[in-house]
Amino acid sequence: MKFNNNKKKLGTKITQAILQDTYEAVPQLMTLLAPEGWRESSFHQELMVCRYEFYHEFLHVDDYPSTEIDCRRSETDQEISSESALSFDEYLYLTFPPIGNDHLELFYILSSILIEITFTSALYRDHEFDAYYFDEVQCEGIMIQLAYVNNQVDKEWANIAFTAIPPPYLDEMDVHHCLELLFTILKKHGFKLDYWHGELLYIVELQDMYWAILYGDLDYEEKDSRCQQIKSDISEILERYDSSYIDPLNLSSIVDLLNRRWVCPFVLAYLHVYDDFPKGYPYLLSDYEGY
Repeated sequence: MKFNNNKKKLGTKITQAILQDTYEAVPQLMTLLAPEGWRESSFHQELMVCRYEFYHEFLHVDDYPSTEIDCRRSETDQEISSESALSFDEYLYLTFPPIGNDHLELFYILSSILIEITFTSALYRDHEFDAYYFDEVQCEGIMIQLAYVNNQVDKEWANIAFTAIPPPYLDEMDVHHCLELLFTILKKHGFKLDYWHGELLYIVELQDMYWAILYGDLDYEEKDSRCQQIKSDISEILERYDSSYIDPLNLSSIVDLLNRRWVCPFVLAYLHVYDDFPKGYPYLLSDYEGY
């Protein structure tokens, strides 16, 4: 198996069906995640902190969204950016999920995690050749559309709303509950996961850069400096998994380390739902060599 750079955007119809199932599953999950009430939960509190921080970023960029802000670009967005500064309440009114809507806040968090699942990895179906990913812009549009279709917002608001906040931090168990729900939905629609470790792919890219620089046409000092920096960058990543020294250029040892030391929450939740590991786990040296 080799890394697939030619993933296809999942079709609108199936994406809408998956997100509708996600929307309908929110009440049950909310009871599990926030038994004392959503407004008292860390999710809601951290979401509000994120909104406040992004509001201030919104005020200090001339032509938003920047690369730091995650939102849909539209003519409405450009009109907003050219007007006088919005108050925090006005800004909240325009952003999705709408303020005070507990159901849509959790729906937004789940949808964001769904997008993250295929950021590096991919979905596939048995007996099909294609691999798929969730398109972020498409998903955000469908989120707002579903909020309108399910009578959570009115049409006027749906036409001007945009997303501009990241999902809040979730601890491991909360992430696990969310992922189990999402993989249950994906399984219902016949999808499996082709899993790739994002940092491992990045390490391979850094190693390739190292060898290209080492044998490139540079003077000795610049070559040595750049090569040492790449080795340092790889070692910094590896220290998060094991404090003992690992040769940053030895991909085989790195693959072994990750198989020993860390199980991705995606993999664990997938195992609980499918009773099997996803394709791509455990990690194989042959998959990542020259991907």
